[in-house]
Amino acid sequence: MKATENTPLFQTSLIFFFAIIACSKLAAHDFNGEAQYLGNAGILVTAKTKAAKINILFDPFFHRHFNTYTLVPDKVRKAIFAGEKPFNKIDAIFVSHAHGDHFSSQDVLAYLTAFPKTKLVAPKQAVDKILELAGGDKLKSRLISVELAYKEKAKRFSVGEINIDAVRIPHAGWPARANVENIVFRVRLSNDVIVMHLGDADPNRIHFQQHRKLWEDQKTDLAFPPYWFYFSEEGKDILDMQINAKNSVGIHVPTNIPKDLIKTSRDYFSNPGEVRQIK
Repeated sequence: MKATENTPLFQTSLIFFFAIIACSKLAAHDFNGEAQYLGNAGILVTAKTKAAKINILFDPFFHRHFNTYTLVPDKVRKAIFAGEKPFNKIDAIFVSHAHGDHFSSQDVLAYLTAFPKTKLVAPKQAVDKILELAGGDKLKSRLISVELAYKEKAKRFSVGEINIDAVRIPHAGWPARANVENIVFRVRLSNDVIVMHLGDADPNRIHFQQHRKLWEDQKTDLAFPPYWFYFSEEGKDILDMQINAKNSVGIHVPTNIPKDLIKTSRDYFSNPGEVRQIK
């Protein structure tokens, strides 16, 4: 029998059709933001707000890899400096610390000069390196310097619609590298997207326990810890119990992925271009 608009077969088919459309729309909007891997500890985070999209970059510009870590591919670097999608509107760049596998002062200077609406949030050690360069002083109003001592109370501030908590957590290898200003940034891009970048944080509970109230006052949707947090019970406890994060994706992963990392069954970035949804 041929289906007509009055037959049960037609009506059932119609209901099924619209159900598929509805499910497709839900699937396309069941997340609030995305994190795209650039290389090493570099990440693009995008969040939708009622007004527009907010885009931020973590540790995007660096040149040292120590024959171990992943550089940002040339194609991606060119797209960033050309302002091509998805890098066409970067609201802020965050730098965790001033090491060569996370930060290039020359690249930051070049990018900020080319894109006058973008701001930089970085530890004082990184900002000072930019100010030492010719032309760096012209960017002073857009360089947000974070100066924190170990155990000092976290700093809370805003850049436009972006709300930021900055905490000094020692660099891995503490106390040998106690002089390195490694800053953990918890960044709220909208009411629905909160991310945390840990830089090269040391996986010792004592660094995090003293900021317990800070972690408890907001739940982080997605944290980006260095992969070595997955190798110890203490590191895993920090991620699962201390910092109040729903999920985490490891960063700073060597190009030759450690077998022990694979065995953990934890999530991590290893290939530039990988994307994780932020729910």
